[in-house]
Amino acid sequence: MEAVIKVDKLKMGYGDRVIMECLDFEIKQGEIFIILGGSGCGKSTLLKHMIGLYKPMAGDITIKGKNIVKADAEKKRDIMKEFGVMYQSGALFGSMTLEENITMILEEVTDMSPQERHERAMEKLALVELDEFNTFYPAEISGGMKKRAAIARAMALNPDILFFDEPSAGLDPISAANLDALILKLREEFKTTIVIVTHELESIFSIADRIIMLDKETKRIIEDGDPRKLKNESKNEWVRDFLNRRESVQT
Repeated sequence: MEAVIKVDKLKMGYGDRVIMECLDFEIKQGEIFIILGGSGCGKSTLLKHMIGLYKPMAGDITIKGKNIVKADAEKKRDIMKEFGVMYQSGALFGSMTLEENITMILEEVTDMSPQERHERAMEKLALVELDEFNTFYPAEISGGMKKRAAIARAMALNPDILFFDEPSAGLDPISAANLDALILKLREEFKTTIVIVTHELESIFSIADRIIMLDKETKRIIEDGDPRKLKNESKNEWVRDFLNRRESVQT
């Protein structure tokens, strides 16, 4: 399958402090790709580089053949329309209904009529089984529903790439399992490429096609592959310990 995201010789950090360097990987169309690593290794920072929020120290990131690092402001906005993002907290606007959280984006970047915006919002809310809650405010729904509403908003522009930052964080096991099922549904029905930062091992083994493991000591990717195989077959002991949730010298 064709690679829709390419990360080439990426180096990232703050000021003079290097967090990760020499990052090279590709993500294929329709892949559920998970970024893993220990606390403070730069997982969410990598995701924010990939969606164009941070500028790397060096290296390139291309989304569907377009370099988001070298793009000017206008071209970067166009590239960012190619994907949707769900942030860890959901980042829904509390003063807006679920429907308004979606239609606001459509109003900003499309020429759709109010009726068309309403229909698109209802379509996306129905996809995550929240169409009956379109007039509800974020404070009036559960944590799991907020996550699903955030996914609906991320899909407002019909992107074929989605980025999720810790989607299961703070959810009970049933809500987390329902969210995993929704992620698999998006991939199966729409061939969506999904990039996820998470440390929830049960979700990882349920949905991931592939993972990369970041290591804060070497500042490199130390593993890349199917987590179900790496759990017992990785040549890196720390990776095996991590995936098996065992005590390890490295933290």
